[in-house]
Amino acid sequence: ARGRGLSAALAGWQFSRRLLGSAGSVLLLVLAVATGMLAIGQNASWERSQHDQADFGAGTSVRVLSHQGGTPGEAGRYAALPGVRAAAPAHRTTTALSDGRTATVLALDTEDARDRLLLRDDLTEEGAGRLLTPLRPRDTPRPGIPLPADARRLTLDVRIGQDGTGRDSTARAGALTPFVPRVTVLVEDGYGLLYRLPAGEMSADGRVRPLSLDLGDGPEHGSFHGALTLTGLHVDGPVPPGARSGQRLDVVRIGVTDRAGAARTVPVPAGLRWRGSGTTTQDAVAGKPVALRPAAAGTAPLSVAYQLRSSVGADTPYPPAESLELRVDAVRSPVPQLVPGIATDGFLRATGAEEGQRVDVTLAGERIQVGPLRAVRQLPTTAPDEAGASSGAEEPSEAGKSANGGSLLLDLRTVNEVLAQRDGGSLVPNEWWLSTDPGAAGQVAKALRAGPDVDPADVLVRDEAAAELFDDPLGAGPYAALLAVAVAAAALAAVGFAVTVVGTLRERSAELAVLHALGTPRRKLVVAVAAEHGVLICIALLVGLILGAALTRTVVPLIVLTSRATAPLPPVLVELPLPQVALLIAGVAAVPLLTVAVAAARAADPAVTPRLRGAN
Repeated sequence: ARGRGLSAALAGWQFSRRLLGSAGSVLLLVLAVATGMLAIGQNASWERSQHDQADFGAGTSVRVLSHQGGTPGEAGRYAALPGVRAAAPAHRTTTALSDGRTATVLALDTEDARDRLLLRDDLTEEGAGRLLTPLRPRDTPRPGIPLPADARRLTLDVRIGQDGTGRDSTARAGALTPFVPRVTVLVEDGYGLLYRLPAGEMSADGRVRPLSLDLGDGPEHGSFHGALTLTGLHVDGPVPPGARSGQRLDVVRIGVTDRAGAARTVPVPAGLRWRGSGTTTQDAVAGKPVALRPAAAGTAPLSVAYQLRSSVGADTPYPPAESLELRVDAVRSPVPQLVPGIATDGFLRATGAEEGQRVDVTLAGERIQVGPLRAVRQLPTTAPDEAGASSGAEEPSEAGKSANGGSLLLDLRTVNEVLAQRDGGSLVPNEWWLSTDPGAAGQVAKALRAGPDVDPADVLVRDEAAAELFDDPLGAGPYAALLAVAVAAAALAAVGFAVTVVGTLRERSAELAVLHALGTPRRKLVVAVAAEHGVLICIALLVGLILGAALTRTVVPLIVLTSRATAPLPPVLVELPLPQVALLIAGVAAVPLLTVAVAAARAADPAVTPRLRGAN
């Protein structure tokens, strides 16, 4: 009666004697816990997968597919929408690889998408912000002539005429068709996007003529984004038959008109340098190049000397159509030699490259060297069937799968800087990635779809994609079935364990009565009975936890599928929420523990005597 170890000794003795007799009830508890954890894991993982698929398919809060070819009105309009934090232009294309494979190339303005790219953490070794930072080199001054931020109209005073005399010799020779070229002005906006704005035609008669361009209402009213920079000038037109003269193009003055209607002259930056090229074509076939010597003079922002020469005489009947194209662009310094890129594992396998190496990629007809490459497992919006998934297309064929060469992410501004130095071209946006304020995605999408030039199907909203995925009955069905099985298993385990406890104590009633008659305190008998069955419950819960965790991580990736019964992208990330698991354990163990407590309290009834059991 005075001993301290009696309860533990009795519990251990009975535990060793009756272990096999309690195996059935323990097994029921194990199955109840394991099944419940599988149901919890399936539901949590399925919900996480729907969010991940929506993030992966959209890439950002709202993505707009543009078919307008990068018009000036898009840039400022998207950025100025209420609820939009940032608007990033993007160009999506494909490039051919070896063995008939194709890779998706996404050139994205990473400056505005850096902190809002919906990229799951396990797909890269670092966060999206740190991942995109090295794609854009440190900012360098934009080449060209900066225009004031409040400029609403651009005016160029241009003179085209014979070099030295100011008159075209073809006009004096009585040419039937004078040289009347078209002038196109190149401007770059705050995104680094290049726009070609037609300024009209002018006669090459040596007179100064004003060319005026409307720059719209500015970024506040949906036009260009940010302050503009004049980066070049293109001149093209038909060459008059018999033309033989040296000519000069002079931009005498550059002026702007602000919102208030005030006009002022735009200063030319010191050290501005120009480069130029020219070609002649005959019947749409390129001919010899035309040498240009563009420069910025003290009296003119730009002066270009060139030769206007026709390959046929002025009196040739039915002369072939000849044209001259002159291109003058501001010199970019320094010019990037390499374009940093982020490649998926699939792209590295398809090209045979490794992380840190360089590869050649064809964009806009130009070979661009990309490197050093950095690897990620997957990139949002670049899945092989991403376009098909957005439109509800069927699963890609085996041939389509084999042609998948992964994907590559580049910085749009950096790519355009390289292209601009080669041929003056650029990648125009065919997508816009909009990050919105919390809860404002629906409002932004509604405003976009209300526009007259936007197809509602081209506005992809992350929240709408998630809602559509959550409506998929294929995911809700397994969870409902597993939940029903888990509830049934828990009820069966509770009943089975209660029956086992009551039966065991009924068999041991005489034994407990003898111990009580010998002077064992009732409290110690209660503790001994509770400890014996409590150990069984703890063992069952522990084994159930281990089995449930292993079962969940093995089975859940096999049963969480898309609406087309295919593996989702990105792959399923198995989750077991600890709060829900704790509630499951408490719920499964509650009835057995309560049964043990009640049964132990009623055990060792002194009215039961040894003679009733034939004891002596």
